Amino acid sequence: MAQAIGNTSYELNLEEYWQVILRRRFIILFCAMSMGVFSWIFTWLNQPPPLYSSSASVKVEAVSNMADMLLRGRSYRPTDDMSTQLALIQSYALMERVAQRLKMIPEGLTSEEIRANPDYIERVLDLKDEISADQDGDSRIIRISVTSMSAEFARDLAQTVADEFRVFNIEEKNKRVFDAKKFIEQQLLIVGDRLKRAEEAARDYRQANNLSQTGSDSDVMSRLIADMEQEYRQAVARLNDLSFALKQLQERVQKGGWNYQAATVSGNVSTYFDELNKRLVTMALKHTELTTHFTDEHPQVRELREQASDILESMAGELDKQVSLTKRRMQNLQDSMDDTQKKYHGLPEQALDLQRLQRTVRINEELYDLLEKKYQEVLIQESEKVQEVSLVRPAMLSHARVNPVRTAQTAVAGFILGLVMGLIIALILETMDTSVGTIEEVEAFLEVPVIGFVPHITHNEAMELFSGVEGLAISGHGLERQMRLISHFSPPSTISEAYRSLRTNLLFSQGGDHRVILVSSATVKEGKSTIAANLAVVVAQQGARVLLIDGDMRKPMQHHTFGLKRAPGLSECLLGQMSWQDAIKRFSDVMLGDMGIDQALFTPGLDQLDILSCGRASANPPDLLSDPALDRILAEVREEYDMVIIDMPPLLHTTDAIIVASKVDGILLVYHIGSVVRGALKRVKSNIEGVGGKVLGVVLNGVRGDLSPDYSTYKMDRYYAYNYGKDEKVRADWFGQLQKQTKDFLDKGLSMIRSMLKK
Repeated sequence: MAQAIGNTSYELNLEEYWQVILRRRFIILFCAMSMGVFSWIFTWLNQPPPLYSSSASVKVEAVSNMADMLLRGRSYRPTDDMSTQLALIQSYALMERVAQRLKMIPEGLTSEEIRANPDYIERVLDLKDEISADQDGDSRIIRISVTSMSAEFARDLAQTVADEFRVFNIEEKNKRVFDAKKFIEQQLLIVGDRLKRAEEAARDYRQANNLSQTGSDSDVMSRLIADMEQEYRQAVARLNDLSFALKQLQERVQKGGWNYQAATVSGNVSTYFDELNKRLVTMALKHTELTTHFTDEHPQVRELREQASDILESMAGELDKQVSLTKRRMQNLQDSMDDTQKKYHGLPEQALDLQRLQRTVRINEELYDLLEKKYQEVLIQESEKVQEVSLVRPAMLSHARVNPVRTAQTAVAGFILGLVMGLIIALILETMDTSVGTIEEVEAFLEVPVIGFVPHITHNEAMELFSGVEGLAISGHGLERQMRLISHFSPPSTISEAYRSLRTNLLFSQGGDHRVILVSSATVKEGKSTIAANLAVVVAQQGARVLLIDGDMRKPMQHHTFGLKRAPGLSECLLGQMSWQDAIKRFSDVMLGDMGIDQALFTPGLDQLDILSCGRASANPPDLLSDPALDRILAEVREEYDMVIIDMPPLLHTTDAIIVASKVDGILLVYHIGSVVRGALKRVKSNIEGVGGKVLGVVLNGVRGDLSPDYSTYKMDRYYAYNYGKDEKVRADWFGQLQKQTKDFLDKGLSMIRSMLKK
């Protein structure tokens, strides 16, 4: 960034960029803190609902018998089985079981009843969407993951899916055993109830007719009938076995597809059936060999499949034939029993009735014993059931969110963005700032030298400076006077040294022949009265006789500064009411005034200073200053004093200083850093030169280390003193205090950010 001033181009270096940042630091920090806090609040208010994840792992073992291995052959691939297991975990059928177990839908409902209710279907589908299953690498371990807004529900759902999948797998792999067990259990209940009723009927009939024994004919008849009934029961059992096998075989034929598994039937069916069964197993081995070299669509494979289908149909026909033969055999036995009963029709009716009841009891006993035997066989088979799925890792409760809120990262990003934004705004404001703030700018723009600069001092710094000094007040009007006359009350301070530097530069500038000097500024509150008073004090401290004239008849300050009375003064002299010699206030007047003897004698040199206050207020100060009496007074005081310093009103607001500008040897233009735009400052200089005045130089007031890079270059960052042999402790100056305040401010800001990040 470059600023063109007049015909001179002034380039900012890195140090001056840093000074710009320091000067605008509050804007930069405000933007950074605002963006950081806003980003944190915005992220916190717009955070998504918390999500928690839980997972359970199950292991799927490939358990197969020898028949499965022969039937599958080399075409079996484990990856296909794992894909099937992953699909089963997320299947609708399994989700129905999980929903019932979690009591999201009533238990005991069939799948058809659940699908008939839209609410139940929606709950099941919602569960399905929350579950994901994936294979752990190339292993046979499946990880079941659940993501939900409740950590407890995620854990329970993952564990329930794993448990139900294990049970579902067991049921599917052992479905035949479970179906047989269920059927036998139902038959046991039915037959047991029939047996109980038959035993009770026989007992009641015997007691009612007083029957204890029967005759020999009855025994023969009973044995004969019992033998036929035994054969009949065997036929019934064979019919049940053949019917069950026929039903299973018919289901295989109806399903179609390729299935070479041998048909199992209790007992011997027929030689033809056994031959067909052997051919089916032989074709299974042949199919395994063919699939090693050919696909399922090969003619030989397809022909083999058609032959197998024909064999299954033939086996079903043979079983159907055997069922018909068994039924005819049962009918023949029934007819024989009827004929036998007719032959022995002459037996007593009561004995026959009892035999019938006893026969019913024996039939039910034998059938119940058979079912009990079958039930024990099924229990043994169930204990040896195939279990492919086992739980590897149960679901655990998770307290960490899977979608954490990144408030800390967002706040830091917002803070950094705010720093960049604040820096841009600071550079824009610096570019738009039309005031001048550096020595180079002032000298290049006004084409006059800067012969002095006065550091800025705050109220707190002044209290620290004057605290502990005996005889000085640190509050009220006393502190204000001490700040205005710091060169008198604190000669060792940096600011007093700045006034002495101004005195030296003024005395040696352009030959140093400047007896009458006018001190003014472009606008109000630039400190021209304070600089005039302190300049007069430091010149008097050097031993020169100095006269300080307060020419500001609108807002005079010098009589307040030195604790004197305003009148009589310059206005009375200009009106001819008294001579200037009579109106002057000397050191005795200062001691008898508000300042007092102790403060007046605080530092030597004030006895060389005389003061001419402004006097009573005038209705028209410009006309009064234009009176020739002022020329006569200035000519006389020029001969009487080594230096005459005139404090005049601001140049932009009045014409008082312009009127007097041509009557003095030179003008000191006081400029408070950043107070007015450069155009107004240029206009003031032009007005002075237009009336024949001469600007000796510019005094920069209110210089800060962060506002003026020139001041910090001089390394005047400590209070130092020439105490002529006194060993006084060095104290931190205003710049050190400013650095400390800035550091404290930054530390507080960083502490706030850290606390937000921790939350």
